[in-house]
Amino acid sequence: MEFRTHFWLSNLISFSWAGVFLLTYIFIFRQTGAVNGWTIEQILLLTSLYFLSDRIFDSCFEVNFEEFVELVNTGRLDLFLTKPVSSQFMVSLRRFSFSFFFSSIAMAVIAVYLVKHNFWPVSMINLLLSLIIFLSGVVIVYALWFITLLPVFWWGRADNIQHLFRPFHQLTRIPIDITGKVLRPLFTFVIPLAFVATIPAQALIGKLSPWLVVYGVGAAAFLLWLSHRLWNFALRHYTSASS
Repeated sequence: MEFRTHFWLSNLISFSWAGVFLLTYIFIFRQTGAVNGWTIEQILLLTSLYFLSDRIFDSCFEVNFEEFVELVNTGRLDLFLTKPVSSQFMVSLRRFSFSFFFSSIAMAVIAVYLVKHNFWPVSMINLLLSLIIFLSGVVIVYALWFITLLPVFWWGRADNIQHLFRPFHQLTRIPIDITGKVLRPLFTFVIPLAFVATIPAQALIGKLSPWLVVYGVGAAAFLLWLSHRLWNFALRHYTSASS
């Protein structure tokens, strides 16, 4: 934030990127009333939740993931391994970016506006379940994305490996319902990206299957545990700066 022009420009670009996708759906739905049961209001709510999740991830995690390869290849990771705190926590959350702050606020405001004007009243239980699923989705994305970084311990120099998972993550901008009989269960149960935006949106519009909440929380906990186990396994193959 010391570089004010950069700060404001980054927020403007982030907001514009999200705004373009919202406008794209508005243009598409001028030609049709619904897509597989999803109306324009529901799609816009899902998209705003996706971008809110994405901006939270960019602010908290991607800003750190961008330096992951350098930490491993230069031996700077040694500095985190010697500290009396989880090294995975340190490499994942040591920095925070304000470049997406206003974009995050804008997406939250849009989501609240859409719910209030199109789906209200929403029961308190559905609001709570939506929040739980949304946070589970953030954890799921973090764990899956973090796991895709770990091959750098074997591959060595692997620039841009932090972008390997992004194409899959961007699939969550659309309702998982419309992906077909093969991809729908794949992205709901095997690679549970449906919990990023589709299922939180369903909770707010009253189309949630309650058992999916349990599955989403369980999937988030399991993947977070798995990412930690794989991190510890990868560290055993780390040569460090002194080796």
